[in-house]
Amino acid sequence: MSTIGEKFDPRHNSLNAIRLILALVVIAVHSWPIGGWGHIPEWHGRDFGNTAVAGFFAISGYLITASRMSTPSIVDYFWRRFLRIYPAYLVALLMVAAVFAPVYTLLTDRDSYEWKSGITYFFNNFTLYIQQWGIAGTLQEAPYPDVWNGSLWTLYFEALCYVAIGLGVSIVPRRFVVPAVFVGLILTGTYNVLHVWRGFVIHDMLTFFSQLAVYFCAGALLYLLRDKIPMNGWLTAVAACLATLTIPLGLFPLLGALPFAYVMMWLGIKLPLQSVGRKNDFSYGTYIYAMPLQQILVAIYDWTKLPIGVFVALSIACAAPFALLSWFVIEQPAMTLKRLTKKRTDRAREKAAIT
Repeated sequence: MSTIGEKFDPRHNSLNAIRLILALVVIAVHSWPIGGWGHIPEWHGRDFGNTAVAGFFAISGYLITASRMSTPSIVDYFWRRFLRIYPAYLVALLMVAAVFAPVYTLLTDRDSYEWKSGITYFFNNFTLYIQQWGIAGTLQEAPYPDVWNGSLWTLYFEALCYVAIGLGVSIVPRRFVVPAVFVGLILTGTYNVLHVWRGFVIHDMLTFFSQLAVYFCAGALLYLLRDKIPMNGWLTAVAACLATLTIPLGLFPLLGALPFAYVMMWLGIKLPLQSVGRKNDFSYGTYIYAMPLQQILVAIYDWTKLPIGVFVALSIACAAPFALLSWFVIEQPAMTLKRLTKKRTDRAREKAAIT
């Protein structure tokens, strides 16, 4: 029976396409509260939005662990991870503070835009950790008030996962990496279950981190055991059923995370979408620009007079050009800088060999 490692081709898979689909799901789910349709539909406490984010983290766990295990230099690893998310993130902050919020002010007939609050929005959120959600004088009458880009909150915790796996692989002996990640999966999953069942909270930061890191651990574990875990349709069907059954029991983070990550990888292998995002990955730009654009749309018209599908489609259409610009102008050029640390590492190795 073929394993995940045998069936998954790092250069020919559908994971980028899946990430784009997940970003579109997040747009659709956000449309309920942002557009004024009320609470997000959910099933036993889960909705498609938080499940899509779980998918992001499961895929990221697999790919980022692969990147760390194949990158000898931890400096190279962290530099690449920095370039992948941070430059585009900063530009997204700047776009809200300098473009979207001022435009909103004009659309809502405000006297003036409070630039001081816009500046503090940029610098208070500079570190990936969101400390200022809104900008004074904007979104106060919006159906989803005082939050310009709620999607960005996950990036801080994704970065923490990058740091955890980066340092973990460097510090923990290789034979103990799998047990360490498994323990991480159990601890974060158990914490999530206790939080859901009993309202158990040690610290809010730990709660948010555990809610996302459990799926990252699941993806990481699949990578580390890729040559031992079989991959086929029957096991995928069982994994999908198991993950679904854990939701009404409130056990999805603990018992469903690994089967869910398995399903994500099976889709990445089997879906015929390899050409989507193979060279140009628009998922990140879609994710970080959709919500502020949706807030602008709400300022223009009361979309609740129309079916929600119209608002979803228009939101996606508006996000698309920004996602393209983010990739071609910011993300792709930034990634070319990854060669800087590689050249430095190569020179250091050459010097060591000479001496």
